[in-house]
Amino acid sequence: MEIDYSKPKTVMTLCILRRGDNLLMGLKKVRFGKGNYNGYGGKVGPGESMEECLVREIKEESGLDLLEFEKRGVMTFELVDSVKEVHIFEGISWIGEAVESEEMAPKWFHKDDLPYDKMWSSDKLWYPYFFNRDFFEGRLIFDKNHQVLDSEIVKVNEKF
Repeated sequence: MEIDYSKPKTVMTLCILRRGDNLLMGLKKVRFGKGNYNGYGGKVGPGESMEECLVREIKEESGLDLLEFEKRGVMTFELVDSVKEVHIFEGISWIGEAVESEEMAPKWFHKDDLPYDKMWSSDKLWYPYFFNRDFFEGRLIFDKNHQVLDSEIVKVNEKF
């Protein structure tokens, strides 16, 4: 499976806050991904480290101060018009209670009750690696309706 890297590429973060078997998801209220539940994150800004982006996005979108996190995976998503390189983190500890922002409405879900019908179609493919606390890499190609056309996800042995 080959990703078309001639398309514009964006580097992004995604953090799923976890308390045992419960995950904090946000319902995306605006722009790209509107109407889907997702973790928190966004585009890495110029001169910004991955970690700085992660902490900033969590604060902006949920009001939480992220204290501890661990990188779990890197996924490359090829959309019709772009490529997203998404660095996926598990949020381990934070300060505060999640609040609704202009962009996201928070909701806790048990891992067995995730609303996959209101999430990206690829999530059910890589979330099992996340649940197992595996380190993983993957590539997915989407059609114009954001449905997965092709995928390859592998567990990696080393921590990022």
